[in-house]
Amino acid sequence: MRRLPIAGAVVVAVALTVVLSTHANLTTAELRADPEVDIVVAPTEEAPSAAPTRDPSAAQPPPDASAPGQVYVRPAAFAKVTGSPADVAIWRHPTDRRKSVVLGAALDGGIAAYDLAGRRFLTLRGPGARPTGVDVLYRFRFDPAWTNDIAVVTDGATGRLRAMAFRPVAAGFGNPLIEEVTAPDVPVIFADGMPRDIAVWQDGTGAYAVVAQDGTARLALVRLTPAPGRKVAYEVIRTLDLPTDLVTHDLTPWTPCGPAPVIGLVADASALYVAQRGVGIWRLTPDLTGEPTFVDVVSQFGATPAADGTCGPGEGSDRLPDVGALALYPGHLLAATPGNGRFAVYTRQPVQYVGKFRLVGVPATGGLAVTNLALGAPYGGGLLVAGGGGNTFALVRWDGLARRLGLPVDTRG
Repeated sequence: MRRLPIAGAVVVAVALTVVLSTHANLTTAELRADPEVDIVVAPTEEAPSAAPTRDPSAAQPPPDASAPGQVYVRPAAFAKVTGSPADVAIWRHPTDRRKSVVLGAALDGGIAAYDLAGRRFLTLRGPGARPTGVDVLYRFRFDPAWTNDIAVVTDGATGRLRAMAFRPVAAGFGNPLIEEVTAPDVPVIFADGMPRDIAVWQDGTGAYAVVAQDGTARLALVRLTPAPGRKVAYEVIRTLDLPTDLVTHDLTPWTPCGPAPVIGLVADASALYVAQRGVGIWRLTPDLTGEPTFVDVVSQFGATPAADGTCGPGEGSDRLPDVGALALYPGHLLAATPGNGRFAVYTRQPVQYVGKFRLVGVPATGGLAVTNLALGAPYGGGLLVAGGGGNTFALVRWDGLARRLGLPVDTRG
């Protein structure tokens, strides 16, 4: 039986009353009475149970009553999606930030590009394509003298990756902004299943993608390589199955209640974070070597299945009824919690729970992306995009949200 360490201590935050609204001069009672104003948080004390630790007798840090609490925010815009929203990514235009793009993947609608007002201006659909994930890689090196930003998409219809290059110069002459550059004859990622989520990263050794197999706890590390004609090829380096033979805080063997597939990925050159349904959030090295460790676990972690197969409360974190999409902001990890329609925020080093927020009209069940880079108005302080209610993606000003959570707003690099 494997015993898995926790990546760091998680500090409890007590929810505070926070108001974020253009009606900033109104009282809380007036906000609640105004049907047009729904950006308000009622005082709600929380006492999340501790995540399991290597030493079951180790005391957890005391609650931090001064930590930020919940914040409710209204999205600035919604992008209408054709099909079922699957994933989302953000690309910053290199010379004119007003022309930055939101890429939305829809299971039965292909890949579409949206401007910062949420208007679709380009739809990319391949024959039989079923995109399930998308991520953006900046300055992919096609040859020693030339780099280009690319988007990498998982295709659930063919089991392969598709690469698309951003062509801002060509777009200035009336050509499409985005062009597919997948090399011919690329391999399938998984021999026995289809790809789902994807996270890209690069370091001095090259460019890589980590891909999750749909419906399973399997991950694949893929190396992205340049191909003739300035195309993108790739090869599968290794695969890894996340452990399911877990133990509770008192070392009792435990397996998740029901299926426990990977449902969210995000990475940079220093770490890979993986959301596993019914289990929690893992931290791994991005090359899939080393031992996985927990960032946090869901509330049903350690629960004993009932006779009908359902699980009641466990010993896990009340912060995570369950977990979904993930995103990185400098120094921080964001995690969707679809069980309650909110998003949890953690610091990365050390791992520490900061608080949570809810986006009005967003159930936290779709994709998630955030950038600290300054984009066009009104996103000069960064942008967060999340799968919204219905067939939409919600666009949110990051700086307004971050300041209410006590997070830094840093638009550099």
